[in-house]
Amino acid sequence: MVEWTEPESKELYKTYRSLVERTVDAQLLSELIVDYGFPNAIAKSLRDLFMRYFNTYADSEKAEGQIIYRAIPENIPPGIPVREIKTLPVRLTLVHSSDIDSLNNGTAELTRQRIVRLTNEAYDQGGLLTQADLALLLGVCPRTISNRIAELREEGIIVPTRGNKKDIGPGISHKTKIVELYLKGLGFTEVKRRTRHSTASIARYLKDFARVACLYEGRHTIDEIRIITGHSERLIRQYIELRDSLDERPEMRQRYEQLTAKFVRGEKKSPYDEPGDAMFRAIKEARYEREPSDNGDDSS
Repeated sequence: MVEWTEPESKELYKTYRSLVERTVDAQLLSELIVDYGFPNAIAKSLRDLFMRYFNTYADSEKAEGQIIYRAIPENIPPGIPVREIKTLPVRLTLVHSSDIDSLNNGTAELTRQRIVRLTNEAYDQGGLLTQADLALLLGVCPRTISNRIAELREEGIIVPTRGNKKDIGPGISHKTKIVELYLKGLGFTEVKRRTRHSTASIARYLKDFARVACLYEGRHTIDEIRIITGHSERLIRQYIELRDSLDERPEMRQRYEQLTAKFVRGEKKSPYDEPGDAMFRAIKEARYEREPSDNGDDSS
């Protein structure tokens, strides 16, 4: 939503004010007041509500194959009717290029991989899918979903659905679990087999972990790391806890040093040289004035 700050020059304000008032949220506010007669305060509240929905469901940043789906928030206890629950919009990757490789191993393997991906994506954003949700999203019967989840459980993979919330544990992200497996010495092939995630996804999680760890070692606050990386506070804290645990797990330290080597200051490449890291440079040069965040814990 565009917030207009009146410039010092009154003439400049008069010249450009009409441009600012052409925004969707400004026009919506005007119509609510002029056409529908709502008081200003109520009109602003309705405008904000409508714009939240608009930004969620008309979001152009969704990748190919992604959808917006309303899940049950993870903190809602069982037994509450859905009509009394404020559901949570989550972004789910219904189709991904890695699905092609899984399909080569049969439709059952494809279903298992998609179950893992969808449930973890929802969980990372604070929501939980039910088996009925998965059946509808994947176009199979609930019994098939139940069977695939049981197979995954036998392999030691906990699928975070609303029905097995008690089995999820303390809420460790699948991203943190994948990084931990790699640090323990497992190769990409074995991590893929155990977690049903693509090579590209695993590589991205490792890179994200390394960046967070290096920023933390560089004495950046969690809030600064969140701004720089775009990750949720919950995931950042988990990455930091994993990094701190290495002091008591020397067998994982060598892989950690290898993973973070390219992010060490000096001649080696810095993680801040990549596109999208302008925010870090702004913080480093004291040009960014951080404002209190009104967001809760997001997703990764």
